[in-house]
Amino acid sequence: MSNLTTYIKEVIIEKFMSYEYGRIEFTPGLNIITGPNGAGKSSILLAISLAMGQSHTERGRRLSDLIRRGEDAARVSIVLDNSPKDGKRPFPYIRSDDVIITRVLKKNGNYWFEINYRYASKLEVKRMLNRVGIDPDNLLIIMHQNMIESFGFIDPHEKLLLFEDALGLKDYRDRILDTKAKLEKVGGEEAELRRYLTDAESALKEWRDLYDRWLEKKRLLERLDNLNAKLAWAKYYNVYRNIVKIEEEISRYKDEIRDLETNLMIIRRDLRSLESRFNELYDDLIAFVDDLYAKALDNVRMKYRGILSSYLDEIRGNRIEYGRKRAEEAVTLYRIDYLNKLIKDREKDLRELESLLKSYEAEARLYGEAIEVEEPINEIQAEIREVKSLLKLYEDVDEKAEETYKYYLNLYESLKSKMEEILRNKESLEEELRERISRWRSELSSRISEVSKLFNEFLNGLGASGYIRVEDIDDIEKARLELYVGFGGLEPIKLDAYSQSGGERTTAAMSFLLALQKFIKSPFRAVDEFDVHMDERNREAILNYLFDTVSKEGGQYLVITPGRVFRYAPDVNIIIVQKVEEVSMVSRVMDVES
Repeated sequence: MSNLTTYIKEVIIEKFMSYEYGRIEFTPGLNIITGPNGAGKSSILLAISLAMGQSHTERGRRLSDLIRRGEDAARVSIVLDNSPKDGKRPFPYIRSDDVIITRVLKKNGNYWFEINYRYASKLEVKRMLNRVGIDPDNLLIIMHQNMIESFGFIDPHEKLLLFEDALGLKDYRDRILDTKAKLEKVGGEEAELRRYLTDAESALKEWRDLYDRWLEKKRLLERLDNLNAKLAWAKYYNVYRNIVKIEEEISRYKDEIRDLETNLMIIRRDLRSLESRFNELYDDLIAFVDDLYAKALDNVRMKYRGILSSYLDEIRGNRIEYGRKRAEEAVTLYRIDYLNKLIKDREKDLRELESLLKSYEAEARLYGEAIEVEEPINEIQAEIREVKSLLKLYEDVDEKAEETYKYYLNLYESLKSKMEEILRNKESLEEELRERISRWRSELSSRISEVSKLFNEFLNGLGASGYIRVEDIDDIEKARLELYVGFGGLEPIKLDAYSQSGGERTTAAMSFLLALQKFIKSPFRAVDEFDVHMDERNREAILNYLFDTVSKEGGQYLVITPGRVFRYAPDVNIIIVQKVEEVSMVSRVMDVES
């Protein structure tokens, strides 16, 4: 059989419903279970479904009701083929050629699964079967008794879901719904983030005014700090300049004293010279007078009168010059003394200023390195008073305004960044969703077209016509699968629970199931009592379609019918079920030529 990953080799039933013990061998291809009503045919499919973990059953509310009367427990098992195909096993983590899935039912309400006689969870069983494409909950895969008749009652959206699942298109829908869920989540995050962003923006605006006022206050404080620095350095340089001025004055005074002392030395030298000359003149004059008077001659006195007068004039001039030099000496001494006093006073001032300079420098250094200051101190002080006056307008603002504003600014920027990220993610998801929806529509439309063609071909062979289509395909959550059938030459109308007879509904449903067989991914399919309400002609035609379709498309198919099987073939496994003394018994018809 083509594309057959695995198949049910055997069904083992113990203490289940009307079965005491039964082992039913299945083959790949078509398996037909036949027998009279009430013999236990449907119990076999029910046992398979329970072993596979089907979520619902058609018989009994409790699984314990399916245990054979008088027994405490029941076991239903299916043996799946696990032999290697192209070197790979269907269930690679199991090394044996057979995989046995068992469902144990206890009268006390305990139920569990086993895989090769080892406890397993229902989820483990589901995952294992899904690996090979078997979904026991899809009624297009396993259709129990009365389901074929009630196919028309199934919600069209549910039909589409079953169709997608059976044909392996479920992943397309799941990916779309997953992307939509992500998109909805992102949309929720976006809405929530927009609320946060609005609140943060509102708080940011509120704190922006306070922050602006804080910035102005901070600017004024910085300006005041700068002015205080300028004032401190202005005071320093003002004292420094006074020190330089005093030092220059002292230097000038000292230079002047040095000049005066030099001049004093000259004066004193001249005084000594004058005194020496005076003494010489005085001695010469005395000697001259003595000599003159000794001679006492009138003619001599007259001769030397001019010489005496010359001596006297020189002596008088000497005395005058001497007096002037003495006066000049006194003035020079006074000036030197005066300058020395000035120097002492200025040196005292200098020491005071130097001490003050150190104090001012220490104060100025608190504001940083030295700065050049050109403005006068009084202008700086006036500007300081102005700034302090302006700062009074901002007494109610403190640095918390900046801290709070920056907190909201960072929060706003962070939220804005997240919003941009969410919007990018949203845009990406929207593009991804459009692409996935496009692929889903394309794949679905292609399969619908193919299945619809086969559906109509099967119906044509039964004297009817029809087609299938997906309505509201633009909305994946509203999209629905509708079957249209027409019998007796009438135009096809929608298949539902009221427009067609029971036989027409079952004929349409079986034609639809047959049309699906080429595309169904599951290796195992089953239908119970498909021929309810069918006339013999349609029943025979459907069976012929079943023989041909399964033979052509492959896979394993289980058909349960109470009617006569009119056609036999080597690849058809006929299983006959009878009930003897309330116990169902199974026998097989094998290798019967048609």
